[in-house]
Parts: sequence; structure tokens; C-alpha cells
Amino acid sequence: MTRQFTRTAVGVGLIGAPVLTLIGSLASPAIKSDGAAQLAVINAHPARYYAFTIFTWAGIALLVPALIGLMQMTRDRAARLGNVGGCLALFGTLIAAGDAASQLVVWQMAAPQADRSEMAAVLHRYDQALGSSLVFTIGGLSFLAGILLLSIALRRARAVPTWVAVGMPLGALLNIAGFSAASVPVLIISSVVLLASLGWLGWRILGGGSDVIAPELAAAPAR
Repeated sequence: MTRQFTRTAVGVGLIGAPVLTLIGSLASPAIKSDGAAQLAVINAHPARYYAFTIFTWAGIALLVPALIGLMQMTRDRAARLGNVGGCLALFGTLIAAGDAASQLVVWQMAAPQADRSEMAAVLHRYDQALGSSLVFTIGGLSFLAGILLLSIALRRARAVPTWVAVGMPLGALLNIAGFSAASVPVLIISSVVLLASLGWLGWRILGGGSDVIAPELAAAPAR
């Protein structure tokens, strides 16, 4: 794997992840905490909910190369903290990807030919079951803790400005709060915050800026 490819993958991930989640949040219809109410919303806006699901899933997927790149940026001065934080964040990201993909099933549960009351009962049991809710709770806490530790490691390594190190966990916290509160506006704000911090860093990496990123992700010298 060449340094140029690595730099491109990390930069695209850092920019693309918040851009896609922002598009998904803007496309999203209302999010309801009640299963029956949510199915009614999806039934009324199936295309918007599908777009929300696909863009959200794609944005989460792009976090994988982004997080791996951020871990690389801490390896010289804060490797242990960066690795722990990065692994926790990756674990939470994989669970979030599964959660997002499961919304395709929910999207079909709201189809006109489905039995609405039966589907609402199934969705309610799924949301309330400890076996499923515990997994997603652990994933959310893991992602939040991982991003916080990784941000601290990046700042200790002097790889990012302070405002970027603050924006990353703040955006992650707002994202989890938005889903917990079933608030689309909060999800939009979280994506904007993450785009400002991660997007700025991704742009610098793609441009080969070496003053704010680790040398291993800087552009290869021209030959």
C-alpha cells in the first residue's frame, strides 16, 4: 500500500464520513421513539427514510479508514492512548454500521402490504429487548469513549489543533444525543461539527499539509 493511497483513503474518509451523515440527516423524516409512530412516518416518507439509512450507513463505513488514519497519526508520541482510543472507536463504529443496516428491515416493515400492528409489535420487542439494546448501548459508549481518548492522543502528539481535538468528541456526543432524543436537528448539528473538525483535517491531509499531521501521512516528496 503506497503512502499516496493511504493519504487519499484517510482524507476521503475524514471528509466523506461527516458529509454523508449530514446528507442522511437532512434527508431524514421525523424520528420517533415509539415504534408504531416511526413506522407511520416511514410509510409516509419511504424514499426519505431509505436515503437516510443508506447515507448514514455509508458515512459510518467511511469512518473506518478515517479512524485507522487518526491512529497512525498518534504512533510516534501517544501510540498507546491512540491505539486504545482508536480500537474502541472502531468497535463502536462496526456496531453502528450494523444498527444502520438494520434500518433497511425497518424500512420494509413500513411497506403498505405489511401488517402495521404486527410490525409495530415486532419493532417494539426489538427495541425493548435487552439482548439488542445492550449491544447498541455498549457500541455507543465505546465509540464516544474511543473518540475522546483518540482526540486526547492526537493533541498530545501535536497532530491536530486544539479546536479539532475538541470538535471530534463534541460531534460524537451530539450524534449519540440526537439519536437518543430522536432529534433530527441535533443530528444535523452533530454532522456539521464533525465536518468542521474531521473535514478540515481531511482536507489538509489530501493537500499534503505536514504542519498539522504526522509525517507518515504527509505527501510524498515530488520526484
